[in-house]
Amino acid sequence: MTQQIYRIGRGAPPGPVNVSFDPTDHRRCQNLLTWFERGGEPGATLLIDNWKLCEEADPGLAQSLRWITAMARGVEVIITAGSPNDVPEYLRSLVRLDFLALHGLGGFTRAEAWKGEWGTVPIGVDGDGDPVSVELTDSDEQYRRGSHLCATAPEAFRSLVLGLMTTHSPKVFQAVFIDAHDTTTFAGLDQAPHVHAHYRGVATDPGQVAGTLLAESERRLEVVGNTWTIFHHRGFDQVLPQLLICVNGLDDILAAAPEFGTALATIAQDVGKSGMQLLLDSPHDLAPHQVPGCTVPANLDEVARSLPLLMNKAEPVPDFFALHGLPDGFDRQHAWRMRPVREQYRVAVGTDEHGQPIDIDIKSASLQDGMGPHGEVVAPAARRAEVIRAMLLGQILWHSPDELQLILIDFHGSGVFAGLESAPHVYGSYRVEAATASRILEALQGEQERRTNVLVGGGNYQTTWDYREARVNGAPLDPLPEVLVCIDGVQGLIDQHPEFLEVLQTFGRVGRSYGQHLLLSDTAPAADLKSFLAYHFELTGENWTRRIGRSVESFALPPDLDETTKSLPHAMRQVEAVCDQLLPPPLHKWTDITLDQFTVIAPEHRTVPVGLRDNPFEHRVDVFDANFGGTGRHGAIVGKPGSGRTTAMRTLTESITRTFGSTSGFHLEDGPLYGRPEAQHVVVTASSWAEVPQFVRDSLAWGVELKLTDPTWSIVDERRQADLPDRPGTGLCVHQKQQVRIAITS
Repeated sequence: MTQQIYRIGRGAPPGPVNVSFDPTDHRRCQNLLTWFERGGEPGATLLIDNWKLCEEADPGLAQSLRWITAMARGVEVIITAGSPNDVPEYLRSLVRLDFLALHGLGGFTRAEAWKGEWGTVPIGVDGDGDPVSVELTDSDEQYRRGSHLCATAPEAFRSLVLGLMTTHSPKVFQAVFIDAHDTTTFAGLDQAPHVHAHYRGVATDPGQVAGTLLAESERRLEVVGNTWTIFHHRGFDQVLPQLLICVNGLDDILAAAPEFGTALATIAQDVGKSGMQLLLDSPHDLAPHQVPGCTVPANLDEVARSLPLLMNKAEPVPDFFALHGLPDGFDRQHAWRMRPVREQYRVAVGTDEHGQPIDIDIKSASLQDGMGPHGEVVAPAARRAEVIRAMLLGQILWHSPDELQLILIDFHGSGVFAGLESAPHVYGSYRVEAATASRILEALQGEQERRTNVLVGGGNYQTTWDYREARVNGAPLDPLPEVLVCIDGVQGLIDQHPEFLEVLQTFGRVGRSYGQHLLLSDTAPAADLKSFLAYHFELTGENWTRRIGRSVESFALPPDLDETTKSLPHAMRQVEAVCDQLLPPPLHKWTDITLDQFTVIAPEHRTVPVGLRDNPFEHRVDVFDANFGGTGRHGAIVGKPGSGRTTAMRTLTESITRTFGSTSGFHLEDGPLYGRPEAQHVVVTASSWAEVPQFVRDSLAWGVELKLTDPTWSIVDERRQADLPDRPGTGLCVHQKQQVRIAITS
């Protein structure tokens, strides 16, 4: 009868089994354990694959197994674990030391396994059952550097190399295999994607290998340049993995060519910069760190044959939430919690060819390995939305509106931000039109001024980081989130509205201090802003690449970005109010404004309300007053026929009456004025400024310039007049040069 193997474990089983249940499938796992408690079937085997994972899912597992081993007959129980000491003492006789469990893995996928950073790696257990780990780095009293290792036991040698391959991406770790003869020492291991080169029979011709290694060392030293160490170099996101030089049969090679030792000595000396470490199979002065003896996992050779092949298999690109480690979707309490500074504003946008996340960090390089603060997307218009969505969705997923706000500016109106604008983080979403360009520009300038005043006036803080730290520590301060200004079609915007260039350059210079970040996108790089841009997304063929300095990496985006763009902002709106807006809607898009909406002003102020005035610099709308209390005494309402002159005069007349009780002392002329009235205050209407009497223009207390027949007639701003919407009652105030909207009387 064939032995039946029933497994509780995660992921693909290490060998053939009849039935496998995930530990989280509590009902089926409990049914299986109950069946074994009652005797199961003769010859059956219960495999508990990776004790830590299984026991975490079922805290009562140990007691169940104790009952099975005590009462069941004719069945076998096997436990795989990374260490016997992980398992209760009364079950340790059932343990088989397992390679993946040793590394905390229930199964292997590149996305889950290759999370290691260069530090330590377990290789087995000692005589007491405690894990044995190898330190991969040491210190020269000032800087961290790689350790040169010696492993005289072949099993420990292989366990170390395979452990590094299992837990580190080829971008972090690669290996050169050097075998004095054509042995099986590296059998299986040489199929892993980490293998930079594999040299066999080197004892007969070591010279070429030594020259190749020295050339690689020189190349790496040139790349690292003046960076303190290779580890600091990686902090700036350069791709330069640790390179482990694994030598089998060192004594035979040195006997044939002593100069090979000289080459290794040169390489060993520069480990702090080059990242080239030695792993030798014989004691040598160059490798002072001895890999301790230990018991390696029982299935080491089996895994060494199968796992490297699995590492080469393509894996599907994870969905958006899986990429971000939130398989259950958005949860405000978890996603918007306070994170360490290094993790703030650092989000994944996709995965590389090894299944590892490709991050973008909009912090500046001087703050916790930041990559920003500014970047760009270069791609055809039809494709730019892909990576922009991945970037912005990731940022709002991990940051609340108190930590991050977005300003979305779509110059071409291509809909690149469609769906994103409904997120509560959106500080403003704008299509740049003739009537809105100047107010968007003023609003951005005003935001710069506001942030300067908040930082300096709120306690003389140098940066938004200082400000937020003080707030976290209890200072009574309002939130001051970072703001990410996203402009699609930036080159077209600058070409058509060159005044935007100056404000964008200002953001580029001081944005890192004032929390203003730029994400610019177009079909070509933004040449005028190139010096400020630290990270770049570019579509090359069908592949997206991320470039930071000399680091260029291809990556794939989550396949469900369209769906996530529709669902995530909506889900956030259910739990978070929309943040205050950078700009109120433009006045020409407001419904009718009535005089009844305004409070009557005391007569002594010599001021009467007549409508609303746009104030984009200060991000608000103010009351537009006809002020007769200043140095000027007169007023004028100028506009073409049909622009609302008569309605404006009617509104002014009613407002004067409500304020002063009558129009006594005012001469209100709706049309050409002949002569010079004796009234203290004169207000006239005209179709052009040329028709306004000179004495009125010389003593103009206030004025409204409605839509003119010819914008060149404007005394306010010819371009703003040309861009003024042709809607009755909409105009420009003469002194502030801002858009106004005249109220109606009822």
